Amino acid sequence: MVEIYKIERTCSNCGHKQQIEVSKREAAFEIYDISKLLPPECIQCSGKSFITSYQTPNLDKELLEEWAADLELSLMPQDEELLLAEGEYLEMILEVLDNPETLKQKQVVLMEALCVIIYDNSMADNPQKDSKLKKRVITELNKRKDKLLFCSDCINGYIKDIVFPQLDL
Repeated sequence: MVEIYKIERTCSNCGHKQQIEVSKREAAFEIYDISKLLPPECIQCSGKSFITSYQTPNLDKELLEEWAADLELSLMPQDEELLLAEGEYLEMILEVLDNPETLKQKQVVLMEALCVIIYDNSMADNPQKDSKLKKRVITELNKRKDKLLFCSDCINGYIKDIVFPQLDL
């Protein structure tokens, strides 16, 4: 069964809504151009200003593997590591990170995501700190020191300042 996701555009002037349907892959990687799929003006009032809402799929291993093997694909225009920095994705991240098919540039993003998990769970002002998750990610990063050192120049300094002292580097 093909999963369908809806992208809705609402005219800022009159509130008229238009909708397109995209596949799971199109929704995950935003590989559609809504301006080519819908007219540039509202069909109701000819307005040109819109609010767009996206229905996006949950990240799964299939999507993550496809993303990891293709430089052209993006999970979001920027800050992909923040999207990936969730405990629920940890097992997938580790599997994809260790896959020899994963591109070096994507390994960097995955390593950044792991560092963000540690960073977020090291902050005193985070009421949802998960010390068990943090400890697990530290253990996993310590197993992958070579990859981490390869990526270290791409990791933000403020993240490294908190994370690297907690690792066996």
